[in-house]
Amino acid sequence: MELGEIVVADRPSERQLYTEQKPRAYDLLGRSVNRIHQVLGYLTGEMKEYGEWMKNKPLVVQLVDWILRGTSQVMFVNNPLSGLIILVGIFIQSPWWMLTGCIGTTVSTLTALALSQDRSAIAAGLHGYNGILVGLLMAVFSDKGDYYWWLLPPVAVISMACPILSSALGSILSKWDLPVLTLPFNIAVTLYLAATGHYNPFFPTTLIKPVASAPNITWSAINVPLLLQSIPVGAGQVYGCGNPWTGGIILVALLISSPLICLHAAIGSTVGMFAALSIASPFDSIYLGLHNYNCALACIATGGMFYALTWQIHLLSLACALFCAYSGAALANALSVLGLPLCTWPFCFSALLFLLINSDNPAIYKIPLCKVTYPEANRIYYLRMKRRASESRREEQKRKQQKPSGDSKISTGGTPLCTPKTRHTDKKQFNNGKSPGPLLRCVNSIVPPKTTQKQENSTGCWTQHTVMDVPGSVFREGRMPWISRKTLERLSSGIPRVCFEALSPFKWWRRRKDRVKGELVKKTKTKKKKTSRERTFGEAAGKRPRTKQEERWRIQEGTFLTFAWSSPSGRRNKLISNIGTGAMLAYISWWGIFFSPVSWSCFPSVLDSKATVTPQLDGEGQNINMENSVDVKIEAKGERKPIKQNPLSEAGKKVCRAVGYITGDMKEFGTWLKDKPFMIQFIDWVLRGISQVMFVNNPLSGLIVVAGFLVQNPWWTLTGCLGTVVSTLTALILGQDRSAIAAGLYGYNGVLVGLLMAVFSAKGDYHWWLLLPVVLVSMTCPVFTSALASVFCKWDLPVFTLPFNLALTLYLAASGPHNLFFPTTVIQPAAATPNITWTDAEMPMLLQSIPVGVGQVYGCDNPWTGGIFLIALFISSPLICLHAAIGSAVGMLAALSLATPFSKVYSGLWGYNSSLSCVAIGGMFYAFTWQTHLLAIACALFSAYLGATVTNMLSVFGVPSGTWSFCLSALTFLLITTNNSAIYKLPLSKVTYPEANRAYYLKMKKRQRSCCEV
Repeated sequence: MELGEIVVADRPSERQLYTEQKPRAYDLLGRSVNRIHQVLGYLTGEMKEYGEWMKNKPLVVQLVDWILRGTSQVMFVNNPLSGLIILVGIFIQSPWWMLTGCIGTTVSTLTALALSQDRSAIAAGLHGYNGILVGLLMAVFSDKGDYYWWLLPPVAVISMACPILSSALGSILSKWDLPVLTLPFNIAVTLYLAATGHYNPFFPTTLIKPVASAPNITWSAINVPLLLQSIPVGAGQVYGCGNPWTGGIILVALLISSPLICLHAAIGSTVGMFAALSIASPFDSIYLGLHNYNCALACIATGGMFYALTWQIHLLSLACALFCAYSGAALANALSVLGLPLCTWPFCFSALLFLLINSDNPAIYKIPLCKVTYPEANRIYYLRMKRRASESRREEQKRKQQKPSGDSKISTGGTPLCTPKTRHTDKKQFNNGKSPGPLLRCVNSIVPPKTTQKQENSTGCWTQHTVMDVPGSVFREGRMPWISRKTLERLSSGIPRVCFEALSPFKWWRRRKDRVKGELVKKTKTKKKKTSRERTFGEAAGKRPRTKQEERWRIQEGTFLTFAWSSPSGRRNKLISNIGTGAMLAYISWWGIFFSPVSWSCFPSVLDSKATVTPQLDGEGQNINMENSVDVKIEAKGERKPIKQNPLSEAGKKVCRAVGYITGDMKEFGTWLKDKPFMIQFIDWVLRGISQVMFVNNPLSGLIVVAGFLVQNPWWTLTGCLGTVVSTLTALILGQDRSAIAAGLYGYNGVLVGLLMAVFSAKGDYHWWLLLPVVLVSMTCPVFTSALASVFCKWDLPVFTLPFNLALTLYLAASGPHNLFFPTTVIQPAAATPNITWTDAEMPMLLQSIPVGVGQVYGCDNPWTGGIFLIALFISSPLICLHAAIGSAVGMLAALSLATPFSKVYSGLWGYNSSLSCVAIGGMFYAFTWQTHLLAIACALFSAYLGATVTNMLSVFGVPSGTWSFCLSALTFLLITTNNSAIYKLPLSKVTYPEANRAYYLKMKKRQRSCCEV
C-alpha cells in the first residue's frame, strides 16, 4: 500500500441491513398468505381441483363425492365439504332423518347413472339434491314417527322418480334456458302425500287443516330473541330442520363455499320473517321459520346465482324474496284445503318467474345456464363479458372512423352520399355472366345523368345507359342487371303494371318524331315561399345544404315523382317514386326506364302525380343532359292546381280528418307527445293503460272510462289509477320495451288489480291502509307480464289479463276473510239448489245486464258506468263496441240456459268474460270476417260455460274467478290451426284495432293473390 492511496472499505450499515431484511420478511409473509389462499381455494367455491383429482378414483369413492355435492346442491352449493357439514347438522336434528335423506340422494344418483344421464351433471350433484329432500320430507311428514323402517321402500321408490322428472322438466325448461330447481321434489312429494294422506294404514301422514278463524295475536307477546333465532332456523327449514343449531351449521357450510350465498340466505330468511309479521301470521309459525325457507332459496337464486350480482340484482333478489313470502302464504292456504304441505312450490314459482324477466337494462344480466357456478365466479364471468362487449364496441367505432372515403362516397354523418358511376363489370358478377350491369350506388341527391355509350349485348339489352338515382338510404351497393319484360311484370305484381320493350336506338329514332314529341309534359314553374315544414329531403336530414337541382326544381320533403315514357305501341306509361324516402331507384335512358329489382319491396302504391319526368332526345341524337332530356314538373303537397269541389264534400273531409285524430289508436297524438315533457307522456300512458283492458289504445277512451269509475265509486277510481301508475313506473324501472309501455300494455293489469282489491276488501271504502298492498301487488304485474311474454312469444300469443289473475288470486288467497289487516269478502261454494221461478224474470233487467256485463270487466255493476264504457269503446272502434255488447248478451243467455239465479244474471257476472272473449276473437287478434265473427260468438259462449266451471272450482278455495275463463278460452281459440284463409290470425306486432287489422288483412290478401297470379 503506497502513501497517499486511499482505501474505502464497504461495510453495510444497520439501515442497509434493515432494508435488506425487510423485503425478505415481506416475501415470507406473502408466501405464507399465498399458501393460505391456495389452501382455501381448494376448499371453497366448487372445489374444482378436488373434482379433477377424483376422476381417476374408483366409482364408489366418486359416488361419495357426488352424494355430498348433491346434499349441498339444495342450497346451490357444489362443494363436498359443505355437503359433509350439512349432513352433520342434519344428524344433530335427527339421525333417522339423515338416514332417509342419504338413502334418497343415493338412490336418486344411482338411478341417474342407470338412465345414462349427463355424467358431468351427476358429478355436480344435480341429480341428487331432489332425492335428499324427498327422503327428509317423507320422514318429516310421516305420522309413524322415527325409525319406522317400512318407510324406506317408499323413500327409495319416490327417489327413483326424481331423475326422471328432472330429465323431463329439463327438456321443457331448456327452451327458455331455465333450471329445474326443486320442481321434481315438489311433484314427487306432493303426489306421495296426496296418495297416502292422514288415514292411510301403512304410511299415514301428518294432518294439515286450513285456517278456520282469525288468529288471536297480542303484539306485546312477541319474543324478539326468538324472532332473531328464526333467521338461522329458516335456513335449516330448507332441509325440514327446526333446530337453530342445525340452521347455524348450514349457514357455516354455505359460508365456506360462497360468502355471497350465505349472505343472501340470511337476508332472504329475514325478509320472510318480516313478511310474515306484516300479514299477522301466528308467532309460532314464524319462530319455526316456516315463512323463511322459501324466501332464502329465492334470494339466493336471483341474488348472484343465475343473475350476475349487481346492486340492481341485489334489489331484485329482495323483491323476489318478498314476493315469494306472500305467494307462499297464498299457496299454503290453498294447499291446506287439500291437506297438503307447502314444500318449496313458492320458491320455484317466484324464482322461475323472475328468471323469465326480459329487460333492456344491461345491469340485469342473466347468466347462461351452462356458465353458472357460484356467485363470485358468475360475477367474474359477467365482468369479462362486459369488458369484451365494450372492447368490441370500441373496435367497431374505430373501424367506422377509419373507413376510407372514396371519391364516390362522401361522409354525411352516417348517411351515405354517393355519386352514381357507370362501370364495366365482369360477366361473372351477375346471373352467371348472362346479364352484366352497372355498379349503382345509393345517393341522397338528384344527380344529372351522364352520357353513356350505346353497347348492345347478346340479349338485345344495353349494358350502359344514362342513370338517374332517386334519393334514399334503403338500397345497398350492388350490381343491378337489366331485366326482361316478363321479369319486370313478375316483379311488379301487386303494383301498377309496367309495359316494357327493349328497343334498339334506330327503331326508337324512327318513332321519335311521331310519338315522343306528343308525349312530352310541359315544364311548369310554380313559386312558393319555403316554410319551416317544407324543407328539402337533404335539409330534412340535416346533413348538407341544398343542391342546385333542388333549388331549380323546388324539390321538397314528401314530394312524389311520376316517371312517364312511351311504349312502342304509343301507349303512355308512368311510375311513381317517393323522393323523401327513396322508395324507388330508376334507370333512365333515352329509350325507356328500367328499375332495380331490390326496389319492389319498398315500392309505394299508386299516388297522385306530383312531378313528371319524360325522356327526351336532342336534335342530333347524340348528347343527353338533364336540361334537354328530362322535363320535370314538381308540385309540393298542397301545390296542385285547385279543382272546384262541392263545399259540402270539403267540409265532410275536414270532419272525417278531425274524427280520425280522436278515433282508433290516436297515433298522431302519440307522435306529437314524443317530444313533450315526461309527465305529460306518462299521463298519456296511464290513460292508454286504463283503456287497454278492453283492447283499446286510446287516451280519450281511457279518460271516459275514468269518468265511468267516478260514477261508480271515487274510492275505486283512486285505487285503480294508483295501480296503473305503479305498474307503469315498475315497467320503466325494469327497463321494459318503451313502445309497449307507451301503448299502455304494462298498465292495464295494474288498474284491474287496484279496482278488484278495493271491490273484494271487507273493510269497505276509504280503508287507506289498503293502498299499501295495492302498490305492492301492482308492482308484480310487469314482472308477470314480462315472464309470461317470454313464454308466449314462442306461439306469438298475448298475455291478456293473466298477470292480473295471478296477482289478485295470490293476494286473496294469502289474506282471506280471516286476515286481521286486510280481510276479504267471503266466497263460498254453492251448497243448495237455487229456487228459480221463470215468471219472475224481468226483461228490462235482462237487457240492462248487457251494459252491466261490460262494466263488470272493471268490477263495476252500475248500468250507467257500463253505458259510459260502451261509449268509450265506440269512440275508438265501433267493432270493439259491437263485439263487447254481443259477448255480454251471449253470456246472459248462457247463464239463463244453466238456470243461474237471476240476481247473478242481472249483476252482469256472466257477461264480462264473454264480452272480452268476443272482442279478442272478433277482429282484434283475428282479421274481421264473417267467419271470425261467428268464431267470436262461439268463443264467447265457450267462455261463459268455462266461467261457470272455474267459479265453482275456485269457490272451494274462497277465491273469485277473475278473468281466468276469458284468458283460457281466448288462448285456446287463438291456438286454432286451420286451412281456411278467412280465419287469419294477425302477427302480434301488427295488431292495432279491428278496422286497421282488417285493412292489413285485405292488403296481405291482395298481395298473396297477385303472387298466385304470377
